[in-house]
Amino acid sequence: MKFFCVLLIALLSSAQAVADGQFNILTYNVAGLPDAFSSGSPATNTVKISPLLNDYDIVVVQEDFSYHSDLVSQIVHAHTSAHSGDIAVGDGMNRFSKIGFSDFSRTKWNDCYGVFSDGSDCLTPKGFSFSRMNFGDGAVVDVYNLHADASTDDASNAARASNLLQLLAAIETRSSGHAVIVAGDTNSRYTRSPDRLHDYIAAGFSDTWVEVSRGGIIPQSGDPALTDCTDKNSGNCERVDKILYRNGAAVQLSLADAQVPSNFIDSAGEPLSDHDPVAATFHYSLNSGLYLTGTAGGPHGDFFNDLPALSMADYPQPDAITLRAGSRVDQMTFHFPGGLQLSHGGTGGSAQTLQLSPGETISRITACQAKHNGHTRIFYLQLQTSAGNSMAGGSQTGTCTTFDAPAGKAFIGAYGRSGSELDSIGFIAKEL
Repeated sequence: MKFFCVLLIALLSSAQAVADGQFNILTYNVAGLPDAFSSGSPATNTVKISPLLNDYDIVVVQEDFSYHSDLVSQIVHAHTSAHSGDIAVGDGMNRFSKIGFSDFSRTKWNDCYGVFSDGSDCLTPKGFSFSRMNFGDGAVVDVYNLHADASTDDASNAARASNLLQLLAAIETRSSGHAVIVAGDTNSRYTRSPDRLHDYIAAGFSDTWVEVSRGGIIPQSGDPALTDCTDKNSGNCERVDKILYRNGAAVQLSLADAQVPSNFIDSAGEPLSDHDPVAATFHYSLNSGLYLTGTAGGPHGDFFNDLPALSMADYPQPDAITLRAGSRVDQMTFHFPGGLQLSHGGTGGSAQTLQLSPGETISRITACQAKHNGHTRIFYLQLQTSAGNSMAGGSQTGTCTTFDAPAGKAFIGAYGRSGSELDSIGFIAKEL
């Protein structure tokens, strides 16, 4: 009976979120340098780490170099990044996920310091990686994994500050409007004055350790370092491995828990790496009756997202849609009452416009993707309305996906990537 009551409440709460779910994430520097050079014992311990990762929906690791096959030998995650290579070739960062992701990419830091000293950061192409997690229920969360410059000499401090600011700039470009999680080995402390963690707080991020272990009180730059780790989950034990998060226009993240898991140890109770893992559990929900579809297309072009502009305009319904297309789709534009236009793509092809009558909405969109000059592009779009009208442009070829607006909702905008053409696109639906 309790189950049916909960179900009834959920069905009646149509003004609330369409999706309401939970996931957990782990970040772990696995110390996977060749055993002779590692400060851990990866030749022995990496295979012991592998099954422990299965307790987590999303795992991001750093220093995954020489023992990658051991690390993935027992994982059950369906979605994994390709190993980038051993030390001096790869960046050591990988992710394993039970949730599908797209747009995976690796970015090398602009600055590093130290080849055979001061952290030896320039021996590997350290940087950050990115992926867009699609939960399949209308929620999308962007996840970044990072490994910043180590050591605390002046040149390393400057390189690390540059690293953190480079990542923050990338987030503002790629993830505008989306919920974001940043996890990894920052090699940074709030108390260390040259470090730039406070810039993330100023940009709207919350730190899971600060929230759970310090009651939201952020350590101040220049204060004594918080290194009393007798209790690894204490507010006096700041570690460089961190999980930060920020809400988006559509998706709200609520921190349920954050901790250093206690089971990443060997039979003698010794840690399996020279870093402790850090984990967090999040609840998520969708705002304002919104829904985000998955995307069609490929990982090329500049990122765009209509959510910020739509939010500022209180999520209006479009009154016309324009497509520019030839053999492929060059551009898609949403027109709104009052003159707002949200346009993505280039100026090629021929334009056609579908005018919507009062009360008429976009209810179904079909997108086809194929390759052109080695890049996956949007070759075809077809829009169908609640009144049975339609418009299409491009060539119906390749792999096609049909996106239906959930019951009681309609498509009002898009997110994805574009340049001179549409490279990838997903759609934003809003409650009517």
